[in-house]
Order: sequence, then C-alpha cells, then structure tokens
Amino acid sequence: MLAAGREILGITGALVYACFVSLILKLFACTIQQKFIGENLANFVSVKRMVGINSDLIKSMRLILDEPGMSYAKVAILVGGPDWPTSVLCGLMKLKLLPILLGTLPVAIIIVPTLLTGSFTYMASLELENGEKEFPWASVLGTIMAAISAMVQFSAMITAAYFLEQTSSTRGDEIAKLDVDQEVKACEDKDEEFNECYKEATKWPDLPILPKAILASAFLSMIVACYLVQLFSADCFAEYQLTYTIEEDLDGNWLNLILPLGWIAVSLFFASCGLLCVYRQWANKAAREILKTAVRPITKADCPSDEESCAGA
Repeated sequence: MLAAGREILGITGALVYACFVSLILKLFACTIQQKFIGENLANFVSVKRMVGINSDLIKSMRLILDEPGMSYAKVAILVGGPDWPTSVLCGLMKLKLLPILLGTLPVAIIIVPTLLTGSFTYMASLELENGEKEFPWASVLGTIMAAISAMVQFSAMITAAYFLEQTSSTRGDEIAKLDVDQEVKACEDKDEEFNECYKEATKWPDLPILPKAILASAFLSMIVACYLVQLFSADCFAEYQLTYTIEEDLDGNWLNLILPLGWIAVSLFFASCGLLCVYRQWANKAAREILKTAVRPITKADCPSDEESCAGA
C-alpha cells in the first residue's frame, strides 16, 4: 500500500491510511465470523466442534465474554485470543456486535508495528538512480519494529492466556455448571473411539509392507525437498525482491521464478503430500475395520444431520 499511495498521500499519509484500512479489515473479519458464521450457523455441530464449545478453555472464555460492560479481561480476550474461536464464539453466544467491535479496537497496538515492519522493509529496498539507498535508516527501523511487533503479539497472547487461566482456577464451579452440548459430545465420543482404532491400525511393527513403503517414501521425499530448498536455495529459485515485477524481472511469466532444481524440490514436495494422502486413506479404512469388529458399526444416525465428519460414519 505504501508503494501505491506514496505519490498521492506521501509516506506518512500512506502509512496512516494503511493502518486505518488494516484495522477496518480486522473489524470486518470479526463481523463476518461473529454474525455470518457464529450466529447463522449456530445450529451446526461442525462449527461448534471447531470452536471447542465443550472444552474448559472455551467455557472460561464464555464466562469472561458474558460479563456485563467492558472489563480488561474481556478486551484481553478479544485482542489476544485466536480469531476463529473468539469471534465465532461471540456469535454462538448471541452477543451484540457493536460492543464486541469496540472491545476489539485496541488490536491497533498489534496492527501498527506489524504494518510498519513491512513498510520499513520495503523502504529499505528502494534505491536512487545512482544506486544509493533512498532510505538508509529504514533497515534499522524495520528490525526494531519487527522486535516490537513480536513483543506486542506475545504480550497480547500471554495476557489473554493469563485471564483464561485465572478464570479457570477461580471460577471452576461456574464452569462445571455450564451446559454441555450433547450433540457435540456424541460426535467427540465417536471420534475418540475412532482415534484409538487408528492408533491400533497404524502401529509401525504391525503395518503391512505397502503402507510402510508409502509412508517411508513420503517421509524421504519431504526431507529431500526441504534440504534442496535450504542448502541450494539460489539454485532452486530466481532472485526476486519486494520491488521486482513479474513483467520486468521474470519475463512476464511467474513460473520463471522456479529454476530446474526448484522444480525437482516442488515435485518432491507434492509427491510427499500425495503419498501421505494415500497412506491416510488406507489407515482410515483399516481403523474403520477395527472399529466394526470392536463395537457396532457407526451410522449417521449417531450424529446430528449436519455432521458427516463423525469418525467411522
């Protein structure tokens, strides 16, 4: 955004504008997750499972978010908590949107240093016509802002974790009284049974030769791909900086970014992923066979109608 807005708004104006737009995007994302996912899909067990609605951590979060007013603990959760469970949980709890967005506004303390890190890094790469750096100080500021960004983000997460732990330890009785979602629990129980069977089916000494060979091949392919990229990165990918363009520096084709050795690394990576998928398919089938012999077959009637991902169904 700095590159596009510098000529119109100047450097300072472009940075302020970028910070404003980034904050709006964050609030917009929270709105989508709360209103369109959390509230509209509140009856979908799959959504509640992904949130972890029955876990003690989320129950502690529910107690904090359900408190009246805007406490420091609530702001810490809205700012430092993970986006998905926090915003979607607000929708599941039918909380009002405006207070939640107001409590999320302090996230600017995370957005600003992060954005400045990228902006200063970009400015450090700019050169004048004589080859000298246009902003020789930008590299140092970029490093400083990167350190500040890391500290701010870490502090936000630690603060949120502190209040969740405090709530869990001091309000255990209230957490225990919160309702357990029985539909989610039913699917979680089925998953637990399936996971035990999966562990049994994938014990290395008991694996047939073919699954062993597939898994070993996936493992070796990934190792070779990673080592090629780490040890021979200059031979795998063409040099490409932040200020480069595909038209001028890659002859108009982005595939020129990957050199021949790079194509080998990329091919090995995707081969590893493909082999792993094949192995997982076999392992899931083997686990279902064990499950059928251990207990009665699981049917879709065991799970809510929208939850087709229950193990063994």
